[in-house]
Amino acid sequence: MSRFIVLLFGVLALTSPVAKNAHRYVSPDGTTRVSVIPVGKRGPAQSESLIEFRTAEGRLLCGLNYSSSDGEHGFGVVKAAWTEDSRYFVFSLTSSGGHQSWHAPTQFYSSKTGAIRTLDDYLDGAGITQPNFELLPPNIVATTIREYKDVPVSVHLDSIFKRSPKRNRPFSVHCAGGHIVHIDEP
Repeated sequence: MSRFIVLLFGVLALTSPVAKNAHRYVSPDGTTRVSVIPVGKRGPAQSESLIEFRTAEGRLLCGLNYSSSDGEHGFGVVKAAWTEDSRYFVFSLTSSGGHQSWHAPTQFYSSKTGAIRTLDDYLDGAGITQPNFELLPPNIVATTIREYKDVPVSVHLDSIFKRSPKRNRPFSVHCAGGHIVHIDEP
């Protein structure tokens, strides 16, 4: 019984809309709130994140849990921001254990479709190298990818769904139903 209570308390703590150390991002149109909550082991080299997507009223749409059992095989959010048109929430990640330290998987949530995808899946090259992307109006992501050298790229997110993914198994999560999904690899 006590194990159940601890598990229940842990789930409630992870899904609390008022976690003290969360970073909160409200869409410019005010319809969606995103919280990035540090989870797992603490410390700059071992940062892992839980990302919660909620309605303006606080109803959980979904959560992405990037924690790992050992604190070294998860991912933490480096940068996050809404596009000015409120259509996309973009966030970059880094490995909590320093694996592939050159790689900064960058993901985005579409408020129109509820889909969460990885930008890397739609770009040529080995992957995104810089976590500090820049957002340009209305929903363009400027970042850097690794080819034979680092190459700057700009991607209009509205056009991403017209492209075929470059990877065999593209990352895709449908954000609905209040589910928290544990993510092994973005």
